[in-house]
Amino acid sequence: MALIRFNFLAFAAMIALFSVPAGAYELEGAPGSMWGFLGYDNDDFSGSAVQGFVNQGIQLVTLPGDIKVVSYAEYRHRSRNKNQDYFDAGGPAVGLELRKGFFNVGVDYYWQRLPVLGVSSNRAQAYVGWFITWDANPEKKLGSLDLPGSSWGLLGYDNDDYSGSGVQGFINQGVTLYKFPGDIPMIAYAEYRHRSRNLNQKYYDSGGPAVGLEFRKSVVSWGVDYYWERLPVLGESSNRAQLYITWYVDWDLFKLK
Repeated sequence: MALIRFNFLAFAAMIALFSVPAGAYELEGAPGSMWGFLGYDNDDFSGSAVQGFVNQGIQLVTLPGDIKVVSYAEYRHRSRNKNQDYFDAGGPAVGLELRKGFFNVGVDYYWQRLPVLGVSSNRAQAYVGWFITWDANPEKKLGSLDLPGSSWGLLGYDNDDYSGSGVQGFINQGVTLYKFPGDIPMIAYAEYRHRSRNLNQKYYDSGGPAVGLEFRKSVVSWGVDYYWERLPVLGESSNRAQLYITWYVDWDLFKLK
């Protein structure tokens, strides 16, 4: 009953946020974003995959400490061509989020569909996430090389029947080897990845180190990596190369001309 009550209240709160009359107060912004990933490899456990999201939000207010309160609607998709039962998923979601610097904390309600199983899991989730980038040589004390790095993570709590609570993320460090005309850097990097949850983990939980070579232009990155992937629940490994392309773009509708 507690879960049902929590789900209902979260859902009602989201509907209320998106139902506020336009003239009730002045909105501060309309931030949105889109991320996608397309990868090709032929390993025995996950294979090639596509995943991503697109969302549109409204910035309701800015709290003391420059903490932005944003409500949003989002569509999510995740699929691959092997061991898809509890991996392939997608559907719409609405959420309320607090954003401060590179951190975000929030709650969402997700109408998740698992197409291979032919089932759905509609539920609320509380989460904390982060994404940060850096240059480990900003003052060029180590020569003229750019040393770009980044870290992304997501920690979520819910108790649905198919995935449950989980944590995933990566951290990497790169070095810019060369810049092609058009300001396209060629970056070699090392990375560590982790993904785990507390339900149906068999072909989902994975992690391990990787090395790669990547090219970047504006909102798009493409490259090749070699991943020493470990699947701890199975006690197996899958060491393989992967070709990929990824993109991320964000916007504020209030600032578009």
